[in-house]
Amino acid sequence: MTRNFLHKMRDARLRSRLSRRHFLWAAAIGVGLAVAYNAALPLLISTADVRPTVEHMLDAWSGGKSRITGNPEISFWPEPTLILRSATIETADGTSRKLVHIGSITASFSLLSAIDGDPDLEDIRLIEPVVTLERRTDGTLNWQRPHWLTVPERSTSGDDTPFGDVTVENGRLQVIDLITNQTREFSGISGTVKWPSFSEPLGAQFSGSLGGQLVTWTLDCNEPLALLAGRDTTLRTSLTSTPLNLSFEGVGSLSQTPISSGRLQLSTASLQTLAAWFEGKAERALPDSSFNLSANVTTGDRSLKLDDLQLALGGANATGVLDVSTPANDTPRIEGTLAFDRIGLNGLQPLIDQLPVEPDDIAKQLGDAFARTWRADVRLSAQEALVGPLRLVDVAAGIIIDHGRASIDIADSTYANGRLSGRIAVSEAGLAKGGKLELVLKNADLAAALADFGFTGPIPSGRGNVNFDLVTEHPFWTEQAAEASGRIRLSLANGTLSGFDANAFADLVRAGEFFSLAQASDGSFAFQTADIEASFGQGSARLNQALFTGQTGSLSVNGVIPYRTGSLALAGTFIDTLNAGQRLRFFVGGSWPNAVISPLSVLGEPN
Repeated sequence: MTRNFLHKMRDARLRSRLSRRHFLWAAAIGVGLAVAYNAALPLLISTADVRPTVEHMLDAWSGGKSRITGNPEISFWPEPTLILRSATIETADGTSRKLVHIGSITASFSLLSAIDGDPDLEDIRLIEPVVTLERRTDGTLNWQRPHWLTVPERSTSGDDTPFGDVTVENGRLQVIDLITNQTREFSGISGTVKWPSFSEPLGAQFSGSLGGQLVTWTLDCNEPLALLAGRDTTLRTSLTSTPLNLSFEGVGSLSQTPISSGRLQLSTASLQTLAAWFEGKAERALPDSSFNLSANVTTGDRSLKLDDLQLALGGANATGVLDVSTPANDTPRIEGTLAFDRIGLNGLQPLIDQLPVEPDDIAKQLGDAFARTWRADVRLSAQEALVGPLRLVDVAAGIIIDHGRASIDIADSTYANGRLSGRIAVSEAGLAKGGKLELVLKNADLAAALADFGFTGPIPSGRGNVNFDLVTEHPFWTEQAAEASGRIRLSLANGTLSGFDANAFADLVRAGEFFSLAQASDGSFAFQTADIEASFGQGSARLNQALFTGQTGSLSVNGVIPYRTGSLALAGTFIDTLNAGQRLRFFVGGSWPNAVISPLSVLGEPN
């Protein structure tokens, strides 16, 4: 048994020595082949034809004229690789304007094709390319369409020219618009275009810096030749950044109308941040709120339709349809409907604060440019709308802008448990020339309405109607708008004048002494009808009539209220029905609500 064990040990050591010898021989043969491979291939492959081959390839890709100044370098380990340095592509129209400069180009290639003298390049890498895209004053681009983009309407089975993968490292794109005299620059661009052949789908993903923000762009297209030739094709594309996120899936093209039909989504976390990124400076006039838009987009002949539109601005959400048309011989027009859950116009205060207040600045910056440049007919609805102190419910309104005329019409809404309608119209002389406001409130709780505007003291309560008209020749947002003129009328039935004790008031007037209105405020005066009418302008209001008629008496007041100073100058009469219809006359001075009552007997009879 021991002898068998020793024999097995000796056979194992022998097999081990033979295995090591075989491994060493295999390694030596591999190293020899590698040395022979690297020594022989440079003798079989010449670099003389590489430079013109790549230049021809770049010419075919770009439609320009290429020139490579660096000497070609070839390495064969771990795979055959070509390196070309300092390549330039210029316009081919004789102007020799630079389109692209590439720091270096690397690519892998097939040994058999290289030995034949026509290497097939694959996995091309463009290192530090600088691309210039310029729109000239006549609207044309500095890039010419390469011949390979002129393809039949339908792809054929022969359209299988290999393209391969193209990778960009640390590139830069300069976009120059000579029409608007603006220049934009994308830097640090890196990404890859995956396009196996002209007849196969294309996929691209790039990232870079624009305006100090990292931007990522992706594109997937099943018919890239049709896309690059300016024809419609199905595609998916997206742009992602901190200020803006945008995506589109549908039918589009590389033309003046890049979207034909599809789903468009756009969002930003802050409109101020987006405006600052786009304009290069802070824009505090915009609300610092989020904005989201999603819609089915369809373009036609100079038209754009947003269907199944979902819009979110700050805390407001809306759905609807919008049509935008830009006729060749007419002003652009917007039409459609938007249904909001909530509209908060008070959030526009930062925008109003940025508006000019000096007459010269207003005429220079505003005038009537917008009203005469755009036409609009947009119908709005909202479950709730906040306008100053007003809270409107179930609002139906419309915005109309037509050749110098602009208005917002409230067809119907609920306010103070009544129905409110109205109209704000901009002067036909322009936004800087003011406009007019008309409001009609029917069968409403007037006490609640007056309380919203901060009225205190004796105020009428009950249900009634209000008609309000205002006209100003100054912009609504300026202090001069307080010089507006207009008229207001209130009519109520079966209500009370709170904070007014008619019996105590009559007794104080009969006493013939000055007294404060507060001395007669512990009670209320029930009336069957009340009619109030006043006109105002140039800083004061004229109370033409304020008549309250009840079973115990009637109260009538008229006079002038200089509202700039808050003072009162009113004459009044109280007919005390409970005291044989005694007629009590008085004068109201002081300021509201701290009015001072002077019985006419105190003032004395005139000489």
